[in-house]
Order: sequence, then C-alpha cells, then structure tokens
Amino acid sequence: MKAFFFERNFLILLSGVFINGIGGGVYAVSGMLLVLHLSGSVLYSGFAFFAVSLATSMGFLVAPLANYFKYKNGLVICGFLKAALLFTIPLCYMTIGLNVYYVILLLFAISLLSQFTYPIESTILPIIVGKDNVIQANSYLHTVREAMDVVFVAVAGILVAFIGSVQAILITAICMLLSALAYTLFSFQQPEATKDKQFDNVLDVYKSDLKAGIGYIRNSLIPKMIVSIVFINFAIGVMTTNLPAFSLIKGDGSEAAYGFYMAAMSLGVMIGTIVTPKVKEIGFGRLIIISFCGTGLLWVGASLLPLIPSLILFSVGTISIGIINILVFSAIQQQVETVFIGRVITVLASASSIGTPFGALAGGVIGEMFTPVVPVFICGIAMFIFSFSWLSSSVLRKLPKIDEAELFPVKRVEEA
Repeated sequence: MKAFFFERNFLILLSGVFINGIGGGVYAVSGMLLVLHLSGSVLYSGFAFFAVSLATSMGFLVAPLANYFKYKNGLVICGFLKAALLFTIPLCYMTIGLNVYYVILLLFAISLLSQFTYPIESTILPIIVGKDNVIQANSYLHTVREAMDVVFVAVAGILVAFIGSVQAILITAICMLLSALAYTLFSFQQPEATKDKQFDNVLDVYKSDLKAGIGYIRNSLIPKMIVSIVFINFAIGVMTTNLPAFSLIKGDGSEAAYGFYMAAMSLGVMIGTIVTPKVKEIGFGRLIIISFCGTGLLWVGASLLPLIPSLILFSVGTISIGIINILVFSAIQQQVETVFIGRVITVLASASSIGTPFGALAGGVIGEMFTPVVPVFICGIAMFIFSFSWLSSSVLRKLPKIDEAELFPVKRVEEA
C-alpha cells in the first residue's frame, strides 16, 4: 500500500467519495426516472439531461469563484446546499406535490454546485498526496467511486421499483449531508495564493482567473483534442437521454433494468481505472484509437441484442472512458501548477462538454420520433467516427505514452 493511503486527509477524502458514491448511485437512477415518470415522455428526459449537462458546460464561469473560498469551506458549504435542495423533493411530494419543471430546475442547480466543488477536489489531491502519487491516488479514488456506483446504481433500480423515486432521493440527500460533515475534518495546508485572495475588485480578478485558465491551454495540445471530444459528448448526450426509456424496453418495463445499465456503465469505467496504470505505457494516441473503435462495435451490438448480452457489451464498451478520464486528468494534475489546476480542468471540462446539452435535446427528439434504440445505435457509430478523427490527425495519432506526452509546454506556466 502506498504511504499516502494512510494519510489522514486522504482517508477523509476517500470517506467522502465513498459516502457520495452511495448517494450518487441512487441519485443517478432515481432523478432521471422521476422526470420520466412525472412527464411520461422521452422529450422531457432530454430537457432534464440538457439542464444537467448545460450546468457542466457553465462550469468555467462558476469554478473560478472557488478561488475566493478556502477549499475546505467550499466543499462543506456546497455539500450542505445540495443536501438541502434534495430534501425539498420529498417535502414537496408530501405537501404541495411535485412538478416536472421544478425537478428539472433542481437537477440543474445541483449540477451547477458540483461544478464549484469538482475543481476543488481535483486541486487538493496533489496537495494531499504529492504530485508523484497523483495517478495512483486517482486510481484508488475512481475505483472506490465506480465500485460504489456498480453496487448502488444496480441496487437503486431495484430500490426505485420498490419504494419509489422520491423516497430514493431522500437517501441521496442524507448521504450528501454526511459527506459534508466528513469534509469538516480536513486539515491540509492551503496555497498562499488561495488564502490571500481578497474580495476587492472581484470582477477584475474573476476575469483574470478565467482568462488565465483559457490562456494556459491555448498553445497546448488540449484544443486539438477538444473538437473531437465535443463530438463524442454530443453523441453520448443523444444516448444518455434515451437510456431510461431504452432500459425499460430491454427490461420489458422493469425499472430495475435502468439501474443495471447504469451499473454496467460504472463497472466498465471502474475496470478502466483499474487497468489504467498497466496500459499507460502504451502510446496514448494509439490507445485511444484502438479502445474507442472497440467501444463503437460493442455499443452497436448493445443496441441490437437482448438485455443480458446488451448489458455485457455496454459495460465492456465503457472501459475506454475510464482509461481516458484517468490519463488526461492525471496528466493535468502532474503537469500544471497547483494554483492553475482547478481552472485548467474546469475550462477543459466545460469546453469538451458543450456538445452534451445539444446532444440531449437531439436525443429527446430522436427518441420521441423513432425509438430509444436508435440513439444508442447512433452513439456506437459515433465512437467509430471519433476513433477515425484521432487516426487522421498526425499529432494525436503519434502521441507517446502519457508520462512522456507534453500536453502543456513549460513556457505556458510563465506566460499564464
């Protein structure tokens, strides 16, 4: 076991990830099923996923605000706020009743709060474990997170079938509250730049922070990756919108099937995180081309086959997603100065996720006009196109193994 694994702050972060894994797994299933049940339409599922993914795309506007708060305070306050918002769902259900538009608005608000905390979690990890241990620490955290998803997302589908979506969301609210309480125990040293940030001329400083994050990646390899990633996120948005209804079709109307598909996705991502340290020696460009070509083939099969083989193919196809997530974000955490990590990750995540909300709207329309099976098939084809786009780019195709790939030229640190 690595020495950092027994470090107090890392164990607190791991505990928070564990608790959020329980609540997040239940929330991932119950939130979208609640919208589908309240509206009875795939189109509204598209609106819901549009709202959630739009908040992700707006992350570059929200995340710089984290620089005006202590990292610990930001995590704790946002955790309490998300718990409070989720508690309003069962409260409204028992009193005035639930409206689908309110649920969609609430999903948007919670996703927006996550854009504030996500870069904080990414920033504090190198502080806690040291940059040399980032890949191993990320692997531990993501494995725990995805393991929780595999178990509790699968259970969530069954749970929703027995107790209902509203009651399941109450469990998520309790988990959010517990994780916020766990984060109050943090005691790590915060960077001087963060502690000394003043509220004077906030707008000017905010613009400066945002510009610094964009400027940092301008001459890096990231912009070359973003165009193809925007395309793939558009396709995933088309598919994810239809996944609840698609699951009901494959599972002959059983709500548990949606939980199984979400668990299959989490299992694939978890396997990807586990094998990442072993495959990181392969050339990054070649690894992405081969793995996503395989994903396309597997997801096309998943759209056409019955439930059990469909679940297996769907799960194996998501392994590539787990690999690329760990490698890219670990490279950023290793190559970027601590004070810029949150801003760079946020700009990257926001830019690459621009396609997702529009994919969600397109997916809602396609699913409503045809059948939810068609968008899943389309997403599989899109994986082939994504793989071909990397193959056709000499810069991306020839990328060496991730530890040797200079995503951010050293000169950008001084310029930013």
